[in-house]
Amino acid sequence: MSLPIPRNPRLLSHLAAALTATALAVGAYFGADGILSRIVHPVSTAPAASNNYLPNLGPDWGTQNVNLTRLGNALSDGTLVVLGSSELSSHDLRFVPYRFFPEELKVPTLAYGHAMFQSYGIVSVLESVADSLTPNTRLVIMVSPAWFASGGQLPRSAFAEHVTGPVWDRLWDQPSTREQMQNWISDNANWGLLWLIANGQVAELKDKLSLWWRTRNERAPDKPRSKLAVPAHRYVAWPSTARLDRGQWERILHQAREVERALGSHNPYDVRDDYYEKFLAPLYSPARNEFADVDPITRAELGDLSRVMALLQKRKVKAYFVIQPFNPKLILDVERFDPVVAAITGMCQRYQMGCLDLYSIPFEPGMVRDDMHLAELGWALADQGIAEFFSR
Repeated sequence: MSLPIPRNPRLLSHLAAALTATALAVGAYFGADGILSRIVHPVSTAPAASNNYLPNLGPDWGTQNVNLTRLGNALSDGTLVVLGSSELSSHDLRFVPYRFFPEELKVPTLAYGHAMFQSYGIVSVLESVADSLTPNTRLVIMVSPAWFASGGQLPRSAFAEHVTGPVWDRLWDQPSTREQMQNWISDNANWGLLWLIANGQVAELKDKLSLWWRTRNERAPDKPRSKLAVPAHRYVAWPSTARLDRGQWERILHQAREVERALGSHNPYDVRDDYYEKFLAPLYSPARNEFADVDPITRAELGDLSRVMALLQKRKVKAYFVIQPFNPKLILDVERFDPVVAAITGMCQRYQMGCLDLYSIPFEPGMVRDDMHLAELGWALADQGIAEFFSR
């Protein structure tokens, strides 16, 4: 039996025209993108990055490439690199690593990440700079229990933010990472995600066009004549100023406790007083169950974290993982996270990574400023673990 053929020639004409236009547009996009990628030299349009913290790679293709190169250089030369999520946004804290290590211990440091930058985002960014991962790498990964809660996993908006520009291009160029990325997209796809991806690709093309237009009359940078002409990349030695003894760390921890005592001793939940007044005091019962809707051991975050460790082991990197605590006065079902902690610490042993389990040590006031974000004492404990691990 033959299929009926539409009898409306005008409809067929419009459909053919639309398909042809789409094919031409896609072909023109890939053609223009390929040409521009070969002739445009990435330049950051953001102010010069003099600080030690990047929430993401930046707003445009040029800045993203410059910052990804900066991250890769930091990983390869022994700079202390800290990856994490919302806890890294605490710029006002003395002991947040990208302030404490460079300012007080004289350790070159670069931190990357903010809220929703989780295991899949971390492994994607690290895979995009995999050649920079060496035995010289000093890498710290902050693990938040909130990644495993009901909200869980890397949200689509964070995928579009971090798996973008040069990260996307590098992952797409490698069959293994391209397949993993395609699997993540197929598991999480909806029109919103597809629009974010398409919008990102179009924005990248516009950035390249804009950069080409602004720099079209400038002389291209000289290429090295040979590999011998490329200067050797520096290696950052771990400074003696970061090798503190037990007494020095005890004084630092005492200072952190005193700061938090002054800022958080007038509420029943062991949080900062300003946080209590703003968010908790108006509530009749602010405590909650964090894992009411999901068993945390089933979250995809654990598999993605295993991929992170496998990549690091393959590159002979001995990284340091910090498992952050919950505030047990606000989170009532903290024991449900115990199997996840056991799994993470087990993976650290199996992949020969360092691990600091702040979750399992006795909780005390000053460790967190709210329900889960590290305060001065929490960061000071993490700093001690980091410094002692890389001082060996």
